[in-house]
Amino acid sequence: MATTTTTAPAAASRFRLRLPEALSALAERDFRVVWTGQAISMVGTWMQIVAQGYLVLKLWDNAFALGALNFANAIPGLLVMLFGGVLADRADKRRILIWTQGVMMVLAFSVGLLVLADQVQYWMLLVVTVILGIAFGYDMPAYQALMPELVPPEKIGQVVALNSSTFHGTRMLGPAAAGIIIGLFGLATAYFLNAASFVAVILSLLVIRYRSKAHGGGPQMSAIEGLKEGLRHARGRPNLRAMLLLTALNTTFLFPIVAVLTPFYVKDILHAGPTVLGVMWAGSGAGGMAGAVVLIWWANSARVARIYLGAVIAPVGLVILAVTRQPAVAVITSAFMSFSFSAQLGLIQTMIQESTPGAFRGRVMSLHGITFNSTMPLAALAASGAAVYAGLPAVMVACAAMYAASAFLVLRFAGGGIAQVVADSRAQFDAIAVEGAERGYRH
Repeated sequence: MATTTTTAPAAASRFRLRLPEALSALAERDFRVVWTGQAISMVGTWMQIVAQGYLVLKLWDNAFALGALNFANAIPGLLVMLFGGVLADRADKRRILIWTQGVMMVLAFSVGLLVLADQVQYWMLLVVTVILGIAFGYDMPAYQALMPELVPPEKIGQVVALNSSTFHGTRMLGPAAAGIIIGLFGLATAYFLNAASFVAVILSLLVIRYRSKAHGGGPQMSAIEGLKEGLRHARGRPNLRAMLLLTALNTTFLFPIVAVLTPFYVKDILHAGPTVLGVMWAGSGAGGMAGAVVLIWWANSARVARIYLGAVIAPVGLVILAVTRQPAVAVITSAFMSFSFSAQLGLIQTMIQESTPGAFRGRVMSLHGITFNSTMPLAALAASGAAVYAGLPAVMVACAAMYAASAFLVLRFAGGGIAQVVADSRAQFDAIAVEGAERGYRH
């Protein structure tokens, strides 16, 4: 848990916002500022994702082009993310984020200029995407480690839930805005607006109060030794390993279908067009928002039951998608599945954040990021290849069955069973909160 302090004057507390307890993290000035900047930036990010899809298909009208770009983005980030976690635990997280956000801003602006000049080529997008993946590998652990330090320990669950709501809310707003803007002003505008959106994040990082490094008193060690120390920490926590494993099951068996292959599902299984695809994405975003709301308002209640419920809804929903040919049924089912992902994985991330000491949070969240992102590119490639020979519905049913069987084993046995995992995580959180109270947390 974060043990840092700030030098803010006591009088600043007079101006704290009055909010419902479930949203009280937003009363913390620094968290509110960074969260708002990130929300603005995420709208721009989703706009660029839409623009990039159009641009890639314009340059090279082939599904492989999209897959190759996905790999080019994922692999570099995964290779550096562990070291990004080490750096986040040893250096000024705010400074790391200013640099990574600045790099992303320059990349977006550069591609926008290339598109505007009609000079962009596919290989240029690959190079930009590789650099973007490297920047993300350092950005994600620093961001995930910084945000809990901006609130008291008991509000970490709200941090995760509010970040989740930002992700899903902008997932609905960004693509819709991109469709209108690209139609009116062209692809380059989406890239320029995304570049401009990074200014909001950078400014928010510049105006928050400085926090001295919380863990600088120990002996200095090399990056490799820091990495080994983080891995030893994870290896010594069975509950953490169980939560990471459950996350990996979702990204291996479920996410590739609902996140990557949905356009193929709409076209080849539902025999529908872009309108139905757009409605499915919107429904999925709405379901994810509902899951984030559950996380905000009921963060500490019935955690075991909610994890089990998510593990049941997701595979059942995948089977329903495989057998239905009705777009309305598919849209509703997709929304329920997104709800289960958001509620279950958001809760798991909350428990990971709560139960991890601040000295290790960057490295632990880098492990979480690798778990979340590493299997999906390969799994999506395997699922799409299998769908060519067996058909997508058969692949969906097979993925649902493999997830259900694997999740049952993890929930029943990993870390002593999910009830023990939840109890251990709570005990670790309580110990960290006591230590934080002894050291002192000042707004």
